[in-house]
Amino acid sequence: MELKKCPFCGGEAYLEKSSRVYNKGKTEKAAFVRCMSCMARTGKVMLSDYNCTSHSREAEEKAVELWNRRI
Repeated sequence: MELKKCPFCGGEAYLEKSSRVYNKGKTEKAAFVRCMSCMARTGKVMLSDYNCTSHSREAEEKAVELWNRRI
């Protein structure tokens, strides 16, 4: 999964996996992409949306797709 450079500052981005995201009153796991320079990021892709309890390729691919889409 290739990540495009940040659309705001041109910095390098990375896929982040978080295990402590609060969603609807409970703690869940999520994936998102963040710029290492300006800290811009995508929205969080909740693993529960993919019926997963550990990080899944589907959620990671969705986070990368959101970052690379550029709308």
